[in-house]
Amino acid sequence: MKLSLTEVKTLCASQYAAAQADGSDLAHEREKALAYYNGEMDDLPAQPGRSSAVSMDVSDTIEGIMPSLMEIFAGGDQVVKFDPVGPEDDQAAEQETDYINHVFMSLNPGFLILYSFIKDALLSKTGIAKVWWEETEDEQKETYLDKSEDEYALIASNPEVEIIEHTYPNDNGLHDIKVSMKKTTAYARVMGVPPEEFGIEPGARSIRDCNYCFHKIVDRTEADLIAMGYDEAQVKKLPTYKAFSNVEEERRDTLDKDHSMDATVNSGARQVEITEHYIRMDYEGSGTTCLYKVTTSGKSGEVLLLDGEPDIVEFDAVPFAAMTPVIVTHRFYGKSLADLVLDIQRIKTALWRGALDSLYISLNPRVVVSENGASENTLDDLLVSRPNQIVRVKGDPNATIAYQKSIDVTPSVYPALEYMDATREWRTGVTKTGQGIDANALQNQSATAVNQAFTASQARVRLIARIFAETGIRDLFWLLHATIKKHGQQAQVVRLRNNWVPVDPRQWKSRKDLTVKVGLGTGSRAEQMARLSILGQAQEKILLGGMSNIVTPDNIYNLAAEMTKLADQKDVDAFFTDPKTQPPLQPQPDSKLIELQTKAQLEQQSDERKAQIERVQAQADIATQQQKTSADLAMAERKAQLEERLALLNFELSVKEKEMEMQFKREQHQADLEMKREAHQQAIQSGMYKMAQGQQSHEQKMEAASAARD
Repeated sequence: MKLSLTEVKTLCASQYAAAQADGSDLAHEREKALAYYNGEMDDLPAQPGRSSAVSMDVSDTIEGIMPSLMEIFAGGDQVVKFDPVGPEDDQAAEQETDYINHVFMSLNPGFLILYSFIKDALLSKTGIAKVWWEETEDEQKETYLDKSEDEYALIASNPEVEIIEHTYPNDNGLHDIKVSMKKTTAYARVMGVPPEEFGIEPGARSIRDCNYCFHKIVDRTEADLIAMGYDEAQVKKLPTYKAFSNVEEERRDTLDKDHSMDATVNSGARQVEITEHYIRMDYEGSGTTCLYKVTTSGKSGEVLLLDGEPDIVEFDAVPFAAMTPVIVTHRFYGKSLADLVLDIQRIKTALWRGALDSLYISLNPRVVVSENGASENTLDDLLVSRPNQIVRVKGDPNATIAYQKSIDVTPSVYPALEYMDATREWRTGVTKTGQGIDANALQNQSATAVNQAFTASQARVRLIARIFAETGIRDLFWLLHATIKKHGQQAQVVRLRNNWVPVDPRQWKSRKDLTVKVGLGTGSRAEQMARLSILGQAQEKILLGGMSNIVTPDNIYNLAAEMTKLADQKDVDAFFTDPKTQPPLQPQPDSKLIELQTKAQLEQQSDERKAQIERVQAQADIATQQQKTSADLAMAERKAQLEERLALLNFELSVKEKEMEMQFKREQHQADLEMKREAHQQAIQSGMYKMAQGQQSHEQKMEAASAARD
């Protein structure tokens, strides 16, 4: 017996309650990771008047590893490659690979999807991506004025054009037309899902095998849902979505603003919350469970009506892909990189604050005041701390006021901070060497030791990349391929590798074997380029040895393509042409015949070249003699001009030297007069000073004699 809507609603509500993370330890851990990433440490509040510095280890670790992972997955022109299922399937698999990568990177914002997919996994334990097929109808309106009968007939005959306004005749006796053109666009969509908007049944080990998961959709507006075909009356009753309904959403907001809107201002643009439930159930009552998508309202849980029917649709597979950087075996949720460094950030923050407090006290020490020497103003003066501040005391200020000596703890803190940094690097593989040149590594270690340390750290990064490749990335593109194969109902002509090729998803095979093309090769780009150069030299030697059956044009092209990609040039066809797209090479004629023909041609060319050389030599001799005669005449004329100019310069120089000598003598005589004048003035002043001293001495003696008589 078929389940009723009430039974479906109850079943979805019970599964949803068990699967949602809001209020659970999982939500708390993810919220804490987001808080630490933003530098907000509520579990380690700063004391009033003390340092509030925060060590940003979670942010530094995640932002440090993101460039490497994005280069691995998005650095080339292909993210994945589909493997053929048979010897006749090579070309089809290659075309499907190109088309899937085109859909992901061009029709969808592939780079940003990978960025959020990877970053959510590193920060919030699990990254989630969703794949679905979407059809949209775009309407474009245009107005045509003063059209003739033929032009009007041509516009009206277009089946894609609908005439919505027509004026005839207008002031000019012609047609004015307003038309509407509707175009339906359909393609596979991909998006990164915020972890707090996704939930899965407890105890699930993978998305593919789970019995229930949900997606809380909060970015749809009332107008969007009505345009998709949902019941208008039911949609208008849905409550407006209130932003930041859980702690994780609050932590993601860096603006600290209220994003909710007044529904009465623009009801069509108000956001509403709906939930998509993907649940395995026996909906038809046949005794067999199948996967269904059930769409309900966000709060009441009522099943929404789509085109007049309950939105309960049977699905082939759960349309989500998930990945985690540190797998906990046999469990869906693993560990994030944030989980590995939360304790390190907390410890480093405490150490750093202690070191800064110690430094602050050393720069502004506490004051010890003797009560015996303190005045009524001493304490008030000391409460204000600024340079050249006056402190009023009684008695000796050195005996009244003394500065308390503090112990500098920074020498003990710095090694502890370095130890915690080393622990963080060992746990995560994100090192200073991996981020750039480490001066200490260059000074204190050999090149081999630095390379070994770099290789060991990169091994952890490569492991994370391999986990991502074999889980979330693989599942994402498998879903993308299956979605396009199922819904693609017509052939398309798409530009792939600079060629327009027909693509018909209806002819595709079901593929489960695919290779994720990740840049997991060892060594730097320069080292990889050197290895490819060695392979190229080996190919050249083999071809020179005549063993063309070992090295084919395809082998050479593949090597050139890889070297082009390492040179950061994504368009290989701009530099090398695929031999598969070219006609086969013509067979080469007999080598002995070629040798005889070449020898005869060379002898003939040699004779012609000798005669030409002799003619050119004779012409060159005549031209050389003429040039030599002209050069001798020009040289003689130039020499006479130079000699004349030199004589004139010597005369001018002699005159200037005499003038300078006379000027110097005049200045020296003037200086002597000035010195004599100053000496005379000093002598006069000295005489006047002596006369004044004598007069003063005489007056003192007279005063003394007068005093003696009295």
